Amino acid sequence: MNISIMMDELVKELKQATATLQLETPKGVIRAPQVVDGYLPAKNPKDTEATEDFPYVIARYLNDSSNDEGAMAQVKVICGTYSEDDQRGWRDLLNLTNAIKTHLLAHRLFGKCFSIELPMKREFPEEQPAPEWAGWFTLNISIPNIQEVDEDVRRILDC
Repeated sequence: MNISIMMDELVKELKQATATLQLETPKGVIRAPQVVDGYLPAKNPKDTEATEDFPYVIARYLNDSSNDEGAMAQVKVICGTYSEDDQRGWRDLLNLTNAIKTHLLAHRLFGKCFSIELPMKREFPEEQPAPEWAGWFTLNISIPNIQEVDEDVRRILDC
């Protein structure tokens, strides 16, 4: 069970899901959203050529747990779009999250050993800081469980 590998594989899936989307940045550039894990990169205010934050998709690890039945990780996928048009802004966010939801439901097994469990919950807060629009998914992901090594296995490994 390696959470770093799971996050890398999830980011690959999110990049595939959003690669063809064309969304507006605050400077009016049209591009696919940047996809990162953890947090958006820090910005240097003096760097006028830096990548704009919007649009974005962030895969953020929240927690994981293991028991006798298996192991589960929880990840929040945070999405942000930018539009000064209130009627287009929320729809851009809806289109972004629809692309992700459709892709992840079609590819629930990813990275050969991780599986997205249902239900997949999508949320948009009612209050939005227009022209910035945000929403997120909460994903429960089955991850390989570490098995305890008993005496029989230890004898085999020691040979």
